[in-house]
Amino acid sequence: MAESGVERLALPELIDQLAKRQPETLYCVHPISQDKDEGWRRITLEQLAHTINRLAWWINSKLPRGPGGGQRIIAYIGTNDLRYMAFIVACMKVGHAALLLSTRNSLPALEHLIRSTDCSVLVDATERPQLKRTIQDLEYRCSDSLETWKMDDMWSTFSSAAAEPYPYRQQFADIEEHIALMIHSSGTTGMPKPIKITHGYIATIENMSKIPVPPGRERAIFALSHIGQMRLLHGPLFHIMGIMCLVESIVLLTPFTLAPDRPLTLEMFVAIMDRPDHPVFALLSPYILETIVSSEQGRKALAKLSGLNFGGAPISRKSGDMIASLVRFQTLMGSSETSYTPTLLCKDNGDWGYFEFNPAANVRMEDVGQNMFELILPRPASRQYHGVFHVYPNLKEYRTGDLFRPHSSKPGLWRYEGRGDDIIVLKNGEKLNPIDGEKTVESSPLVDRAIILGQDRFQVSLLIQPHWDALPTYWTVDSLHKSLRSVVDQANRFLPAHGQIFYSHVAFASRDKPFTLSPKGSLRRREIAQEYGSLLDELYASSLEEQSPETITDMPSGSGQPEIEQWLQGVVGQILSQGVVDIDTDIVALGMDSLQVMRLTQILQQAQQALHKSSKVEQWSHSLVYNKATVRRIAEELHCNPEVQALASSSESPSQRQYRLTHSVWQNARFLHSQGRSVILTGSTGELGSYLLDELLKDPSIEKIYCLNRSAEAIEKQRASFEEKGLASPWLSETSRVEFYQAHFDQEYLGLSLGTYHNIQQRVDVVLHNAWPVNFNQPFERFSSQITGMHRLLRFAQDSPRHIDFNFISSIATVSGSHNEGNLAITEALHNVSAVLPQGYAESKFVAESLCGIAAHDKHLNVAIHRVGQLGGPSTADHGMWNVRDWVPSLIKSSVAIGALPDSLGPLRADWVPIDTAAQIMSQIVYTRRSTSSSGLKVYHITNPHPRDWSSILPPITQACGATIVSLSDWIQRLQINASSIDTRNEDLHQVPAVQLIEFFSMLDSMKTAIPPIGVSNTSQASAAMRDMVPIDHHLVGVWLRQWKKWIPELRVDGP
Repeated sequence: MAESGVERLALPELIDQLAKRQPETLYCVHPISQDKDEGWRRITLEQLAHTINRLAWWINSKLPRGPGGGQRIIAYIGTNDLRYMAFIVACMKVGHAALLLSTRNSLPALEHLIRSTDCSVLVDATERPQLKRTIQDLEYRCSDSLETWKMDDMWSTFSSAAAEPYPYRQQFADIEEHIALMIHSSGTTGMPKPIKITHGYIATIENMSKIPVPPGRERAIFALSHIGQMRLLHGPLFHIMGIMCLVESIVLLTPFTLAPDRPLTLEMFVAIMDRPDHPVFALLSPYILETIVSSEQGRKALAKLSGLNFGGAPISRKSGDMIASLVRFQTLMGSSETSYTPTLLCKDNGDWGYFEFNPAANVRMEDVGQNMFELILPRPASRQYHGVFHVYPNLKEYRTGDLFRPHSSKPGLWRYEGRGDDIIVLKNGEKLNPIDGEKTVESSPLVDRAIILGQDRFQVSLLIQPHWDALPTYWTVDSLHKSLRSVVDQANRFLPAHGQIFYSHVAFASRDKPFTLSPKGSLRRREIAQEYGSLLDELYASSLEEQSPETITDMPSGSGQPEIEQWLQGVVGQILSQGVVDIDTDIVALGMDSLQVMRLTQILQQAQQALHKSSKVEQWSHSLVYNKATVRRIAEELHCNPEVQALASSSESPSQRQYRLTHSVWQNARFLHSQGRSVILTGSTGELGSYLLDELLKDPSIEKIYCLNRSAEAIEKQRASFEEKGLASPWLSETSRVEFYQAHFDQEYLGLSLGTYHNIQQRVDVVLHNAWPVNFNQPFERFSSQITGMHRLLRFAQDSPRHIDFNFISSIATVSGSHNEGNLAITEALHNVSAVLPQGYAESKFVAESLCGIAAHDKHLNVAIHRVGQLGGPSTADHGMWNVRDWVPSLIKSSVAIGALPDSLGPLRADWVPIDTAAQIMSQIVYTRRSTSSSGLKVYHITNPHPRDWSSILPPITQACGATIVSLSDWIQRLQINASSIDTRNEDLHQVPAVQLIEFFSMLDSMKTAIPPIGVSNTSQASAAMRDMVPIDHHLVGVWLRQWKKWIPELRVDGP
């Protein structure tokens, strides 16, 4: 039984029964040729059933599924014809599942989908040369695992001959959760993600015709109100909307006309609508409708329809109103994950662009700020109308990422504002929705497509793809700029003040590089921004030069306060277009927006450089302008350039004060609906992990931290570690900012539930992978589970809808075997295997680094490798102590026991980094990478750039230990003598722990070649803490010795 309590037939059995009862029922009117106008052929349910059976026997002959055999994924790519439906259902009959590949995918995207679904067979139903070349390239790239089958052409497959029925005996209740087919996301924000469509999901499509509606209302989907009447289908059958039409036409017995597999031109649409059995309703993309409604012929053809749905992208108000005057017109909402979202037909046809959600769908609209709301689908008691909870069966709610704005005067109506990832976030934090502005620009007959960009920049830019054939014969870039100024002005009326398009920030696409579109015809923003990255960089750079302060205004006539005030009054008035402003008026209150503030800071920076040539110039920032706010106070700052005064001291400790203020910022920022970052931290309960978590908690821009640890008691361990180290433990008990999950990284979904996995994957911006056992004695094979976990985490990141920045905490041991001639520094880059120390730990980290390199290069993942050197204890005595299991503490304690200290460490120098400083460096690297939109792979060395000889820090250690100085070889010999007399079952081993590391110290003694210096240029650029690091001195050594006092009572140091 299905969830609805109604006995249901699976799709293959339903088709078989209908074909027996109603064999001549029309299913599809199909074009005879895709490239020529050769007429149409009618396909009945009986013909469809015969073709399905024929293909099922064909599949079974090549890939049978015997008793107990597992389901296989079979990829399909082909011409947009009815072979899609026949192949999908044939796979179901045999017990396999079809993976429908978009013909618009790039080669890397196709390979990603093949490998990520463990697909071993590709069915080729293509006819176009370009697709054939793509398949040949795919076969070459996947030659190790992919077999290709060639399918017969359309009319050979749909021959008139009858086929022996292929037996199908599955009951719906038994297969409801089984995969029926697989599709994939569009890949707008990265690599496409496979989506599993179950038999239960397919049932929700049929259930849409039964969902309750309020009295007197209709469902928005015209397919549900025109049952049995002809519909028009144009669009890819690998897309969910195409699949829904194929299924609806079976369960609702509603035939459809399938448009040829080429662009739906005005001429083709008119020809289809001139047929005697022309469609009565249709679902078409806005891009097509904009073209059709622009001509009288097209408008007459549209008027023959009774109902018209659109979706997938916005349509201009002008075109939409014109269509609504001709036919009942209504937008629809759906996605691969959700199928349809149930909505009602708006009462007023003029509200064609608004959604009214069916109360039976029980949706929730969550306020995200700026009068926009995200559509949330809470999990209902029954999944019968919600496909998404068949895709993600463990989710409690589904956040669509779709943003809406309520109607200004009609409660319950919502206007789609775009995806959350459509929203542009400028570098100053201001946000804007570009859709209305883009559609306004596209209303020009000279413009084909327009895209507004500006993510992580201070202002937006406009990139236009012209209608090349509509341009005048002797057009130039300058003439086109001038021709489009009026439409840019119109677009600016729909954009906020901080999102205004400057004429200087308008550029044009290349004719040979058209904008990349999704299968729905919407802009692929990320890909377009990447493809035109160089052009945009040049545009912003040249625009800055054009708007430099020298060309905007003169500098102050003198350096005195009155001259500066007078000059500044004119500057502010010029920016605000208000004449000279009053000296004590709040300029922000006068209407100065963030873009104008940016312009003012540029001018102030230039003026300050001119006024204070001999001194270090303070950097003007937006916040400084906002704080000063009046001409008088800004002029005082510009005149005096005062140093920032230290704040009054407080009786609370620095860490308490930091927690109090950070907590306040974090707590109040939530009410601003700011989109703070979310971070995964693995191995948070370890030594470095605890300090990393503390550093992340100090950053109020981080909204949520997900701690993944192997232990089921991680939260208790974390609290104990924080208390021991004097870290900000209130975060763990007084807020919901940190969530702990038990994870097994080498298992599917990282050992998490599927719902939890997807929930975190949809929210996380940064991954910090720190979980790795530090054991120099283990062989490489013992790290196999860590390496498996590494590639699973990389897969998690690359399949995420967000632009995850993946940070791997590696080890300097991966390059410590380097032998550079000329004592050249070891570079921050990937090295070959010859640079790796010959130990299992280093080798495992090397393999993990190599996987990072592959993910960055082949999968376009943003990756940072943090190569950590020797970590010392914390830099202050009250924040824990140097881990006693480490080799340096073991050396100190053992030296006290044997009364001797080595005079050297062989080739090693004291390039140690305090562990809390290392965590601070890593946190700053993460912040810098997010704020500068770093891409690709970058390596960062975390080691002290000012190494000291062991002999230079030995005096305070010698004094504390009360030991004599001997050679390293003599010291090792004394250890060996002690080792021979130690009973490992008693406390002797704890007194001389270095005996467990004799092989390590012997290796140091035998090394004759100095270790090359370690390059830290990348780290220094990204981290102020690295730039400020000083050499290990006697003071820091004294801090560590005092930390060890409880562990080594014999140490002669002051303090505990």
